[in-house]
Amino acid sequence: MAIRCGNGHYHDTVAEVRACFGLVNTQGIRERKDAVEAIKQEPYRANKYVGTCVKCGGRVGPMEGRIDRNQTGKWDTSHLEGQCWPKLPAPALKEPVASSTERYNEIPRGHYATTSRTGRNDFDFWRVDRPEQGTYAGRTFVKRIVGGKPDMNVTRAEKFAALEAILTEGIDITALRYGLELGRCSSCNRHLTDQVSRELGKGPECRSK
Repeated sequence: MAIRCGNGHYHDTVAEVRACFGLVNTQGIRERKDAVEAIKQEPYRANKYVGTCVKCGGRVGPMEGRIDRNQTGKWDTSHLEGQCWPKLPAPALKEPVASSTERYNEIPRGHYATTSRTGRNDFDFWRVDRPEQGTYAGRTFVKRIVGGKPDMNVTRAEKFAALEAILTEGIDITALRYGLELGRCSSCNRHLTDQVSRELGKGPECRSK
């Protein structure tokens, strides 16, 4: 009498049943192992949260890039291949001016993001003011921008360190970075509500000036 195995086949002997079941079972295990290996070999692990690209410094939206574990065990966020922000050209070198502080007048009033000096955050955010009238006309003032708090006064040393960082990293680059990171115009600090403005870090009205 034919014997029906667990795989739905009919066999004449128990040995044939065992052989059939063992063969199919082995194939099933192999298929499962292959599936696991395929999962392990996924090209990248997507980022769940917004982050800053370690390669170009640009903003990476949720699920728009990848994360990779670095040598310290922490996770780095980066854009996918070919999606990094293009690097802006370095500002042209200018002739030195007579006063060491006079060159800070090259920095327009506005908002900037420089690389964090302490390493506790990715960037330090600044507001640069220069009154055109009154007692303090022509003087440069700097305040630190901290989320959820009024803009904070800084010490004289911190002020000049911030201005030096803006000049060193590039006025245009640090202004663009402010717009990309916070979604606000680097000139007037209003929200940027369209993609072009966010990519340029500045709204249409301020761009037209």
